[in-house]
Amino acid sequence: MTVTLHSSWRGLVVNSIGALLVLAGGLLAVNRGGWNVISTSVFLIGVALVAVMLFDYPAATTFTERGVTRRMMLRRQRIEWESMGQLSRTRPGLTSGWRKVQHGGLVAVVGRRRYLLVDRCESADEFDQLESVVGGRARDLLDEVPRPSEAADPTWLYRSAKWAPERRGDR
Repeated sequence: MTVTLHSSWRGLVVNSIGALLVLAGGLLAVNRGGWNVISTSVFLIGVALVAVMLFDYPAATTFTERGVTRRMMLRRQRIEWESMGQLSRTRPGLTSGWRKVQHGGLVAVVGRRRYLLVDRCESADEFDQLESVVGGRARDLLDEVPRPSEAADPTWLYRSAKWAPERRGDR
C-alpha cells in the first residue's frame, strides 16, 4: 500500500515566483551596477533560492512500507523508515487564520536535519492511510503529529483525476 501527499499549488507557485524575482533583481542589479558586493550578493541569493525550489521543495511525497520518496521538480530523494527519527508538522503559514488551517505540513526528522515532505496538512482519511502504511512504527513516528481535522481537504483535490483514490468514482 502507498499514500501520495501533494504540496499546495499556492506554495509551489508563490515560492517559485519569489525565488525567480530575487534572481531577476540580482541580474538587473549586476546589469546596471556591475559585479559589486550588493548586486553580486542579491544575484547569489537568487541563484540559491532557485536551486532550493528546483532541488529541495517537494511537489509530492509518496509513503510506502519501506520509506518515503520526496519528489521535487528536478530530483527524487528516498528516506528509509529506519533512518527517520520521527515525523512532525510545520507551523501553519501567515494566512492560515484566513483559511481556517490549524496544522501545517509534514516534516521528516532524520538526525538533526528536517526534510519538508508536504507544505500543507493532509485530510483525516489520508492521515489514517499514512498510519496504516507506517504500520508498527506509527507510535514512534507519529507520536508528535497532531491529527488533522475532519474538515481538511485531501491533498489530491486540485490535482488530475489519476491521484484520486480508486474508491472515488466521481473524479
